[in-house]
Amino acid sequence: MNRRTIPSVTAALASAAALSVAALPAHAGATAGGCAIQPYGLIGARWAQLGGADGKLGCPTTTEREVHQNNVGWAGRRQTFARGQIAWSPKNGANLVVAAWSEGNRAYFDWHRTNRAFDTFIVLQSSAAGGEQVDFRGGFRGRAYTVRRTNGGYRWNVKGCDTGVFGSSCQKTWTVSVTG
Repeated sequence: MNRRTIPSVTAALASAAALSVAALPAHAGATAGGCAIQPYGLIGARWAQLGGADGKLGCPTTTEREVHQNNVGWAGRRQTFARGQIAWSPKNGANLVVAAWSEGNRAYFDWHRTNRAFDTFIVLQSSAAGGEQVDFRGGFRGRAYTVRRTNGGYRWNVKGCDTGVFGSSCQKTWTVSVTG
């Protein structure tokens, strides 16, 4: 090889390395706040809003996973964290993300940014100690909590409803469930 070829080969290899790094997904190989797994997308954004590694949920313990409703159709994605879960439920709104976690003697559930305002949200909460359905004032988002009556987790779901002249009209499906 002559001297002119060496710098051009070196430059080509450097360009290829830069392109291969740029082509990796945002979560590949990265760490956040000392976490071995980096959340990404809507779940990662909500996790960051809730305080990230030092926040309500702590570090992720799994990667995002596909969720299928009744083993039939795709419903969204869920990720488990040290103190709860976050799930993306696109059938209930393109940007709808739900989160559940436990803190002190309470279990919390948070649904964030539906694609439109609802008159009411219906929240289902269940645990080994029982379950209940509670209606909440509508809008684009909300948060619920319950005093913990069990050492196990609480499973949560939500869907939006509107009140019309001829009765209520609710979303057809519940969000992907989360446990906290």
